[in-house]
Amino acid sequence: MSGSRVWVEEQLQRLPDSTITSISGSISGFAATFAKQPLQRIKWIRQIDSGRCVPYSELVSSTIRRDGLLGLFRGSTAGIIRNVPHSMLVYSIYPKCEHFVLAKQQQVGGSLLGLPCPQSLARLLGCEAAHTDLSSGGKVAFSTRFWAGYATLMCATMVTHPLDTIRVRISVTSSNEGLAAVLRGVQQTGGVRALYHGYGATLLGAGPRGAVGFGVFETLKEFTESSGVLQGQPLSFRKLLFGYIAGLCAETLIYPIDTVRRRQQALGDASPLSQRGALSAIVLLFRHEGISGAFKGISLNLFKNPIATAVSFTINDLVKDLLGYRGKERKEGGSF
Repeated sequence: MSGSRVWVEEQLQRLPDSTITSISGSISGFAATFAKQPLQRIKWIRQIDSGRCVPYSELVSSTIRRDGLLGLFRGSTAGIIRNVPHSMLVYSIYPKCEHFVLAKQQQVGGSLLGLPCPQSLARLLGCEAAHTDLSSGGKVAFSTRFWAGYATLMCATMVTHPLDTIRVRISVTSSNEGLAAVLRGVQQTGGVRALYHGYGATLLGAGPRGAVGFGVFETLKEFTESSGVLQGQPLSFRKLLFGYIAGLCAETLIYPIDTVRRRQQALGDASPLSQRGALSAIVLLFRHEGISGAFKGISLNLFKNPIATAVSFTINDLVKDLLGYRGKERKEGGSF
């Protein structure tokens, strides 16, 4: 038994970092989907309705009455189809983006991604710290994580947006239509173009979500490791807490954009928001429905998405640690 265990550990140690991040990202995407799906569906049903705000308790009871308890998990399969590849891409792309941003910050010597950056602003954003730390193989600045997260989510979203549209349509429909029926409906109401409804709003929100999420999570992890804060708490608890804080900050920032894209994805051409670009649609939403309309469903979102973010970040980190991820060696070696 011990010999088999040693052999397994040796095999795990030989896994390349790219394989490890693919595995950890896939597992974290699967777990995060089930952690948030019931609340996700209820939130979307409320979010796409331009009428009065229906109480969550009423939405839950009507959903269970119509579809049963499992109806709360409607759209989970489509969620997995979208979330697993999306999560795998995100956690596989991020180390590469972080390495690129670090190298770029070192190259420009105190400016932010090649843009002129005054010395005081460079210190505030951590540009100078990134330059110094990279040359010594040390810490990573918040600005590095911010821009790496921004680029990561932008890249991943370009690939997975059609899967996200399908997931939303399945989740908000009140019938028992499956994936095949929803795809036929999409084909009849716009074809491939319909799969990209809300794409502009998605890209507009994806960058900031990734930037704030990765920036806050990774910076909080490093801060506690260097300062000793919360070191008496279990590692998994700390990661969940930091993931929740990161998700809370990111989701609050981009929620109006999220409302626009969910309307566009779920309603397609039936929504006037779909006839406009992302920024124009946001202005129209605020003009017609005000702040309450733009932030409809946010109370549930501030509970749901940060939990999913916490689960995703935590499981990804724990699986990487278990499989022997060698990120620091990869950075120092300068290869991907």
